[in-house]
This record gives sequence, structure tokens and C-alpha cells, in this order.
Amino acid sequence: MKGYSQKRSFWALMGALLLVVASTALFVYRYLDDKAHYEKWKDYEECGI
Repeated sequence: MKGYSQKRSFWALMGALLLVVASTALFVYRYLDDKAHYEKWKDYEECGI
């Protein structure tokens, strides 16, 4: 029973770690995508189009 508990806690920890890594990757991707979009359109905003 002790081995089962350790396996279960290992997979719970791996799941939580995967969730943290995935959410961080999503935030970084969204930040870089928004930055690229802003850079692409900033010249058009300045000229009034």
C-alpha cells in the first residue's frame, strides 16, 4: 500500500507541474503574440488609418 501512495503522489505532482508549465507557456505565447501584433500595426495607428 505504501508504494501505491507514493506512485499516486508522484503522478499528482507531475500533473501539477505540467499544469504550471503549460499555463506559463500559454502566457508567454500570448504576450509575444500581442507584442508582434502591436508592432505590426503601430505605424498604421500613428497615421490615423
